[in-house]
Amino acid sequence: MNKEEKLLWEQVEAYKFDTTEENYGFSVKLAHENKWTIQFTEDAILEYKKFMFLAAVSKQMVSPSHIIDIVWHLHLTFSHSYKKFCELLGKTINHIPSTGKSGEKEVLKNAVEFTREKYEYYFDKQNSTIWSVKSFEEAIKLKQASSKWNVSNSQLVLIGLALLIPAFFLWKPILLKIGNPDFIQIAVIALVITILLVEYFVRDGFNAAYNSLVYDNEYIRKLRPEESIVIATKNVEQLTLFKVNNLFENKLVETSSEDNTKLEKVTTNQLSDDVIEYSILSCIEEHPDNNLRTIVGETSKKPLLTRFLDTANIIEDKIVNSKAIVEHKLVISFLLFLLYSFLFSRFILGTLRDKPVLILMIFIVLSLVIFYVYLSDRYKTLYKRKFLATIDTHVDTDQYLEGILYNENIIFAGALTALVISSGYGPSQKSTSWFDSSSCSSCNSCSSCSSCSSCSSCSSCGGCGGD
Repeated sequence: MNKEEKLLWEQVEAYKFDTTEENYGFSVKLAHENKWTIQFTEDAILEYKKFMFLAAVSKQMVSPSHIIDIVWHLHLTFSHSYKKFCELLGKTINHIPSTGKSGEKEVLKNAVEFTREKYEYYFDKQNSTIWSVKSFEEAIKLKQASSKWNVSNSQLVLIGLALLIPAFFLWKPILLKIGNPDFIQIAVIALVITILLVEYFVRDGFNAAYNSLVYDNEYIRKLRPEESIVIATKNVEQLTLFKVNNLFENKLVETSSEDNTKLEKVTTNQLSDDVIEYSILSCIEEHPDNNLRTIVGETSKKPLLTRFLDTANIIEDKIVNSKAIVEHKLVISFLLFLLYSFLFSRFILGTLRDKPVLILMIFIVLSLVIFYVYLSDRYKTLYKRKFLATIDTHVDTDQYLEGILYNENIIFAGALTALVISSGYGPSQKSTSWFDSSSCSSCNSCSSCSSCSSCSSCSSCGGCGGD
């Protein structure tokens, strides 16, 4: 790279696509429409800059990857920014889509190889993820279970009911030999053993899936605290509260001297360079009542924050449908079938022989409630703890809101408790049962965009023309 090229690259690398004042600027729009994480978006933009630099200094056609082409498509819709960027490059870079003409495939193949050689000459090796995958979801490497084994809870229940009759005849000769006092003791012991085994397989399966997710995926390891909070809680309002707390701690907001239920900016201090905190400060100015409920509610509705839910859904879907989780789920289902086929067989046998079964029925119902509550929440709890533990701030345990709950300014601002427990504001999603893979949406649908849908970018882009 000669001096002129080095100077050009430094200018290209430093070029800003966004400003702090923008709630739905280029980067946020790009991440929101394509369900990308912050780091993935930043890397995609960096690789786009490198590609455009290559296009500017090359006399032959260069070809982008699918991800870079998505960035390019969106940048074209920001016409003023794109014009300024091309002026910086000293060359108008025209987008030439694939037309399917005869011989075009060979031309594109040569362009891809030329692009790789030029890239390695100027920048060393390409980012293997950005230059190979077609979506963020594809970039997450976690072995998924075969669809034939990934059955829903309702299907498992139906299978269990179908097997209950043959199981009754298998258990019957054994149960006839067990008296009532002994049976109760055996049932309690069986329940305790089952609970311990279920806990072991839940933890083992989740840890196997989570460890694979983290250690095999660079972009999961590079999640920002904002993303980890939403991924762990599936609640955007709690992220907004976290940011409000930061504003209090940095003395950028305070409660009104006239009314402690209202917030106001501290005008003597500099503005936050955090785009979410800046949005909150702007919201304080826009809403005359300025109370916490309004500020958090209005801010949480913005794509600036709701985009994090897309990442949360993708990661949840990957974990729930992972091979490790599904295999352990089947083992747990088998353990539960053994326990309840034993208990229900005793119940059926006692009913047929006109024996008292009330205590047994109560025992069965209570144990079913215990397992239902436990399995509905256990994976979610482990998931939350794991992701919050990755944050290097006071948000490092289940009680990450503790710092906010004891912030006297926020207490004075009011409505915090009602906001956290209500769903009246923002786009937060209801928690689903982690034990039921069918309850998790795959989030594969593309977001619509009135100007340009980067989801629907051309499957093969011809790159840009030379001089």
